[in-house]
Amino acid sequence: MSPTFANAPSLGSLARRARPPTRTGRWLVGACVTIAAASLVRASVDWRPLVQTWPVLAAFAVVIALGELVRFGIDDGRHLAPMSLGAAFALSLTSRSGSFDLSMLGPAHILAVTSTAMILGATINRLRGRPAHPEAMASRFTAVLVTTLLFRWLPVADTGTLLHLESTWVGSRWPVAVLMGVVSGLGLLVFLVVSAVVIAARAPSWRVGQTLVDGLRAGAGLGMALSATGALIALAERPLGVLALPLFLTPLVLTQFALRQYAASRRTYVQTVRVLSRLTEMGGFTRAGHSDRVAALSLEIGRDLGLSERDIRHLQYAALLHDIGQVALREPIPGGATVMAARADQQRIALDGAEIVRKTGVPAEVAAAVEQQATPYRVVREQRQDLPLASRIIKVANAYDDIVGGSITSRRREAAMERIHLGLGYEYDPRVVDALEHALARRHTSGS
Repeated sequence: MSPTFANAPSLGSLARRARPPTRTGRWLVGACVTIAAASLVRASVDWRPLVQTWPVLAAFAVVIALGELVRFGIDDGRHLAPMSLGAAFALSLTSRSGSFDLSMLGPAHILAVTSTAMILGATINRLRGRPAHPEAMASRFTAVLVTTLLFRWLPVADTGTLLHLESTWVGSRWPVAVLMGVVSGLGLLVFLVVSAVVIAARAPSWRVGQTLVDGLRAGAGLGMALSATGALIALAERPLGVLALPLFLTPLVLTQFALRQYAASRRTYVQTVRVLSRLTEMGGFTRAGHSDRVAALSLEIGRDLGLSERDIRHLQYAALLHDIGQVALREPIPGGATVMAARADQQRIALDGAEIVRKTGVPAEVAAAVEQQATPYRVVREQRQDLPLASRIIKVANAYDDIVGGSITSRRREAAMERIHLGLGYEYDPRVVDALEHALARRHTSGS
């Protein structure tokens, strides 16, 4: 495996890589640490409720810590711990567990137990050599904080808090269940928003809205399960005690296992596509590392243009496979530079590549992007033809790398941009070219 191929970034590697926190992330983690420390101090002053309910609190703490231990990452950069978050929501909403009265526990007690359990799980992970991901843990703690305050501190009209209402409402229980579900859902929404802010802060352009939409699409089912599980455990704790924890968390654990398997299979799929993309290198049709460089640059451009994570993933596949059609050529193009080839040859490579890509089972959008990569931008401007944005991005990124060829000299870069600007608005989409310039400026600033 060549160094270029081994070191090229991918969505999966970005999701698993421990990256330094952004300024936004540091502020979030700092605020959560401060709140957790204040909660621990407050709970240590009023320690009697903790002692009186310690068996129940210990059971919740163990489950939360275990949830942190078995957390997992997905390709959009999120790190999920459904069992930890579900158990923490349940603790926030529980007023009685069997014979134990938890209504005496204030927000400080709940937050002290939750933060201690989360830190314990994160510490064990660090000892096992796994990254801590403090921003993700802070997002979960923030969600628990909001849920706890809404249920145990916020006054509701003249009836006191929702905790008081739940403790005294011994008649019909369904309104209580609905209120608990709403509170748990609001806490989950806070988690998604905070996670979106943290992830958006890492992107070249600040797009919290798009990141939040991606998070809602990816985690809608799991989010509903979390909200329902937290409320169900809290309701079942009254008659069942701590037995409600394993009883209602088991389906969530099975769901988490399935999600982990799905994330792993998707990472394997990306690796398979990357291996397939190297056929042109091994056959001598393209320069070493060309498809990886085009894919990396395309992802930067796509994120700058605000593509969703789903579209980013499809863009990655198409960029990696954009030159696969060259394997059908009788004679290789010099240097594999399709930008230097005749229009008919470019179209034939794109069509052959699309036929090969369709046989791999990738989504139809990927094959369409490969097929249209040689189409000039003028068909959009003059003929109002629908040209996939992914193909326009690949066209620009490919042209740049065909000319630069992996060189870092300013002369090559200037030559590439000069040629691209000659076809601006006719061959290349001006918006994509602007995004390319922004990406190159960031690389120059970072020294890469």
